[in-house]
Amino acid sequence: MDILALNEYLNRFVYGFPMKLVFLLVGAYLVIFQIRWFSAPLRMMRVSFSETLGAIRERAYGFGGQITPFQATMVALSATVGNGHLLGMLAAVLLGGPGAVFWMWLGYFFGTGTKFAEATLAVHFRRRFADGSVSGGPMYYLYRGLPRLRFLAYLFAFFAAVAAFGIGNLSQAGAVGGALAPLGVPPALVGLFLALLVGVVLGGGIVRVARFAQVVVPLKLLLFLVAVVPLLVVYGGQIPEALALVFQAAFSPEAALGGAAGYSLFAAINAGLGRGIFANEAGLGSAPIAHAQAQVDHPVRQGFWGVTEMFVSFLVTSLTALTFIASGLWRGGGSAAEAASALFQAHPLGGLILAGTVAVFALGTMVSWGFYGEEAAAFLFGEGIRWPYRLTFAVLAFVGPLGGLEAFLAISDTLNGLMAIPNLLGLLLLGPVVARLVYGFFRGEPWIPPRG
Repeated sequence: MDILALNEYLNRFVYGFPMKLVFLLVGAYLVIFQIRWFSAPLRMMRVSFSETLGAIRERAYGFGGQITPFQATMVALSATVGNGHLLGMLAAVLLGGPGAVFWMWLGYFFGTGTKFAEATLAVHFRRRFADGSVSGGPMYYLYRGLPRLRFLAYLFAFFAAVAAFGIGNLSQAGAVGGALAPLGVPPALVGLFLALLVGVVLGGGIVRVARFAQVVVPLKLLLFLVAVVPLLVVYGGQIPEALALVFQAAFSPEAALGGAAGYSLFAAINAGLGRGIFANEAGLGSAPIAHAQAQVDHPVRQGFWGVTEMFVSFLVTSLTALTFIASGLWRGGGSAAEAASALFQAHPLGGLILAGTVAVFALGTMVSWGFYGEEAAAFLFGEGIRWPYRLTFAVLAFVGPLGGLEAFLAISDTLNGLMAIPNLLGLLLLGPVVARLVYGFFRGEPWIPPRG
């Protein structure tokens, strides 16, 4: 068996239905048994709001890190809200029908508990340096929290450092080049711009990455609203019907859709859970690398910012899905790119707004993933690897719009999925730590970082 055949086998495993159930079950375990949101849901919602959007003007809590909790969340959102929320969402509906949206929502609900636990553990186990800077993420909570299973930390860091070159760089740069190609922009010029941009931003460390994210995330959301609101106006009359169809087709798609396109319950669950997991990255372990950077006096505070990140991601995917279902274009089949092109024919700006949204979504994802990969590489090889990693990342950003390296892209996609295995195992084993931190936070107990 050659390496590409082995990679294809592993890819089917890490993105297959059994693995999606593992994501869902880990999230359910954390929500029900460790965080225990169901015991006092209204209280949890109130505190979550007061700790995040209700305190957005607070700069920081003055403990570790170089950026505010809000900035850390912007870095995470810059990576999370990407083209999986647009083209990926259309693909999920095409594959699973409208019922896939319901199962996506279920994945989001339990994934919120996963993201909360990831952000909380990332702050709790992060490494603090003498200058006040920090490093954190799954590699650190696996290493420090599970001393007998430290190999999991090295596995995660390796997967993340290499995957960032492909799924976080080459594929995103290719998306930018593809979006701008119809406008006549040469791929080499796009690559040069991307290489310079990511090189300059990553060269400034987390502070510059956070400042960039504070600009690009609002721009992403603004472009998304400009893209989707006119379509909601055009198809507004069909939105109630689209919502009803989501719930009807969630459990009996063949009855609700009349057997259209052979949709089945399995197809709806499989496509919906996949989009609800991989769009928001809950469980993959990427976002906690950003959340670990927050200046915060208690890990649970940043856990609530993880919930906010999920909420924003949920709104973007849901609005995209409902607009697409309301348009009726999902019945026509075809690829996600073809469906997007058809959908935006009804938009006043046509393909121009679609191209701009795709390009900016991919651009933000590139920069944050560059930081993720750099942090993972620094865990493996020490601080001296940062500049070589940044320069390599910039070179690959130039290559991305030119095409090629398909084999490496396929391998990096698999490594991106493999990141979840050590991370989810760590979340299961460290669930009681999350429960203890949540209990102490609500009792007003001060946070005591682990020794070392």
